[in-house]
Formats: sequence, C-alpha cells, structure tokens
Amino acid sequence: MKTKRLIVILCCLVQVLFGTVAYAEKIPVNKNWEDTLDVRSLSSSPILMKEGNMLLIQSDKVLENLFIAITSEDGRQVYLELPNVIVDTAYVIPIDLLPAGNYCITVMQGANYVIGYFHVG
Repeated sequence: MKTKRLIVILCCLVQVLFGTVAYAEKIPVNKNWEDTLDVRSLSSSPILMKEGNMLLIQSDKVLENLFIAITSEDGRQVYLELPNVIVDTAYVIPIDLLPAGNYCITVMQGANYVIGYFHVG
C-alpha cells in the first residue's frame, strides 16, 4: 500500500515538473500572408512560438526562401537568416545569447509577411 502511494506521488511530481518545462508561448503576430492552401486545409502561414530560450517557426507546408530577421527595440538587427522551413519540423532560433529586452521577428516570403513581438529576460 505504501509503495502504491509512493508511485502515485512520484508520478504526480514528475508530471508537474515536466509540465512546467515544456511550455510554449505563441507569439502574437501581425500578418499579411496569403494562404495558398485549399479552403478546407490548414493555413500556410507560419506559426511563431517562444519556448524557453528558443523561437520556433512551424508551417503546414514547405516554405522556401524565407527571410527571417530579429530586430531589437533600438532598431539593431541581431539575427538574419534565409532558411527553408519543412512541414512538421520546427525551425529553431536560439535566443539565449540576446540581451534582455523587447524584440521584433519578421518572417517574409515574397510579398507575404508575419511580424511578431517577444520579450527576452
């Protein structure tokens, strides 16, 4: 009986610890992204999330020739990349070396864009 209680307590503790570690915050965005998928399909617009010290970019379709830029409050560009995003695979941008502050991330593909704002620190 004591063993059962101990196992239940340990399971609850592990669930609480891992539940707080695996939290992803969706980044609020302004966007002008024309959805190119079928009306009944999901959006082709990239999804921006912040999880701990990482930014994640996900999409329901392959996004090629993207322009990704991160800019600080004072207008300094702190990150620039031209990657491809693959379906069901998050594109990861580490932000652990950025100084504390507010930042803007811009994801562009041709005339389509998504702009999000996030805080570090």
